[in-house]
Amino acid sequence: MSIAAAPSIMERLKAETADLHAAAETHEFQKNLVKGELAQDAYARWLGQMFLIHRALERRLRDLSAKHAGAAALVRERHMQEPYLREDLAHFGADPDSIAPLDATRRLIERIERAWMTDPVALLGFHYVLEGSNNGNKFIAKALHRALGLQPGPGLRYLDPYGDDQRAVWSQFREDMNAIDFDARERDAVVEAAKDLFRAIGELSSDLVAACAPSGAAACAQPPRPRCPHAAGR
Repeated sequence: MSIAAAPSIMERLKAETADLHAAAETHEFQKNLVKGELAQDAYARWLGQMFLIHRALERRLRDLSAKHAGAAALVRERHMQEPYLREDLAHFGADPDSIAPLDATRRLIERIERAWMTDPVALLGFHYVLEGSNNGNKFIAKALHRALGLQPGPGLRYLDPYGDDQRAVWSQFREDMNAIDFDARERDAVVEAAKDLFRAIGELSSDLVAACAPSGAAACAQPPRPRCPHAAGR
C-alpha cells in the first residue's frame, strides 16, 4: 500500500489558513477596499498601518536572511514594500515616520518581534501572507484607480508592486518556499505565524473602522454617487 506524500509547506499554508483568510476578507473594511469603495482618507490610513507592519517585518526578514540559508533564498529585495508605501503615503501628504500604530498594528509588531527573539523562522509565515496578498491587490489597485482617480504610480505602488510580473514572482515564491528544508516544528511555526497575521488583518480592519468614527464603517466608504436625475422614471 502506498503512503500519501506529506503536504508541502505551501499546501499546508493554504489549507490551514483558509478559514482565517476568508474571515479577514469578509470584514466590512476589507470588502470596501476590494471593491474600491474606501474613502481616500480611509485608504491612506490603511496604507499607514501597512507601512508600520512592513517596516517591522522587513527589517527582521533581512536579519533572518543573514543567518538562515532558506530565508536567504526565499526573501528577495523586490519583496520589500516599505519604499513603495513611503511613496504612496507621500502622494497623500502623509509623513510615514509620524504615523502612530493602532492597537492591532502594535500587537502585530510585538508578535513579529517575539518571533524574531524566540522562533525566527516563523517570520516566513508572516511573509507568506503579505506576499500572497499581492495576487489580489492588483485588482484592488484597478478598482481604486477608477474610484479615486489614482494613476499608476505613487498612490498605488504598494498594491501593484510587480505589474505584469506578478504571476511569475508568486510562482517563484512558491517554489522557493517549498524548497526550504523545514523540520516539523519549523513548519508548524510558519503556519501558526500565517494564522496570526490573518487574525491581525481582521483586528486591524476593526480598528480602522473605529478610526472612522463616529459613523464607523459607513464613514470609511465613499459617499454614494448621485443617480442620474432622469433615471427615476426608467
